Amino acid sequence: MENQSKGNNRIWIVLFAASALFNVYQWRNHTSTTEVFEVTKDSLITARVDVEKELGATIEELNKYKGINDNLDSLLTEANHKIDEQKERIQKLIRSEGNSAALNKKLMAELESLKKLRDEYLDKIDTLMVENQKLKDDNAQLSGTVETLSKNLETTVNTASVLKSEYFKVSTFKKKGNGKFVSTALSKRTNKMDVCFSVLENKIAKAGEKNVYLRIIEPGGKVMGNRSAGSASFKMASGEELMCTVVSSLRYENATVDNCLSYEENDRIFTPGTYLIEVYIDGNLSGASSYVLR
Repeated sequence: MENQSKGNNRIWIVLFAASALFNVYQWRNHTSTTEVFEVTKDSLITARVDVEKELGATIEELNKYKGINDNLDSLLTEANHKIDEQKERIQKLIRSEGNSAALNKKLMAELESLKKLRDEYLDKIDTLMVENQKLKDDNAQLSGTVETLSKNLETTVNTASVLKSEYFKVSTFKKKGNGKFVSTALSKRTNKMDVCFSVLENKIAKAGEKNVYLRIIEPGGKVMGNRSAGSASFKMASGEELMCTVVSSLRYENATVDNCLSYEENDRIFTPGTYLIEVYIDGNLSGASSYVLR
């Protein structure tokens, strides 16, 4: 009986040990399964978040190029349509796929596809932007060339239409007591200077009344003139304002015409030296000469 009781105890010990080992195995197996489930669950959440973030970032990145030109807008409309299609496909996938591991794998594939789509359209946008900039540069260069040609043509025409004066003849006179003038070559006897010249033929110039300005510049560099005797200032074509000795007008009909202008000093005589004679017509220098008084 004692031996039988010891045998029974051994059996119970073995069974208890086996039960304990089985419980430990089940606990470990359950823990491992739980850990796998948690990892799968975490991976799935990460994949969904990454896909959603990529969708939003792609839409934002592409649409910031909207409004630059019609070709880009058309391309972006196409891109947004494809993104909407992929977004709908992803949502359908999330609703229909029951296997977490399979869903996670498919979401990762959709993420890569979305990135590829984004890069593809960024390349197309880049190409269009480069072409658009080149077109702008070409247009700017063409506009600049046309503008330069127009300015050069305008300058050429304006220069060609300037009336030229040549064949200057300067005469000096002394005023006698009876009011008559007699020729003189001496500065200390000179009261009056006559300047005659020919305005040359110019078929390009506009015919009509022309303003003629005579500048007599004495040896010291001062422009001779008396406002009470008709002297005044005038503006050159460049905008610079100059003092002139005599102002007159001339009827020009595109043919050579002779003209004479006179300046008289009643209160003083001319000084000796070289006098510079300049003639301006409508604000442009028409001709120049010099004259020496002894």
